[in-house]
Amino acid sequence: MMHQSLWNQLRNAFTKKEKDNNTILTNDINDPQNKARSKDEETSDFSQILKPQNVRVDVSVSSKNELLHYLAKFSCEQQSGLDEEEIYGRFLLREQQASTNLGDGIVLPHVIDDSIKDLTMLVIKLNNPIMWDDEKIDMAISLLIPKSEPDFLHVKYLASISILLLKPNFRYALSETTSPEQIVNMFINSNNQN
Repeated sequence: MMHQSLWNQLRNAFTKKEKDNNTILTNDINDPQNKARSKDEETSDFSQILKPQNVRVDVSVSSKNELLHYLAKFSCEQQSGLDEEEIYGRFLLREQQASTNLGDGIVLPHVIDDSIKDLTMLVIKLNNPIMWDDEKIDMAISLLIPKSEPDFLHVKYLASISILLLKPNFRYALSETTSPEQIVNMFINSNNQN
């Protein structure tokens, strides 16, 4: 089950618009408003932020802090000009604000920093689960977010990731996938899945 704190933050980011407009929502698929909402809710284009080199499988770490440190180092390998200790500190600070544990063995740590040039998604699959907030996790999906990012595009990606992870078939397939290329293809082709 997805942890409520992060899930509620993501869900609320997308329901305010409907509340503010005093819109009455129906389940009628022929309702033009629902067709527009359905289009809005399609998952993001992951090909823009996720490449095979952004994915690591069979990673060996023994703790939450070690995983965050690994992510910081991996971030620096993906984008030049990042300071590993600064990024690690941002990951730690984000976790202090609210846990990024989504449940079902997946965490979603993300950082916002001036030194990050491009919105980037990283995926780490662990070879052995570690404890994270009293639960075992074996996968981290992370976003590196530029501080000056226009239109808060990362919020849509965070929501798209969460929507995909709510689908048991997607979660299961992701847990069984063993190659970076397969993981990337799963996210990129998610718009074509039912």
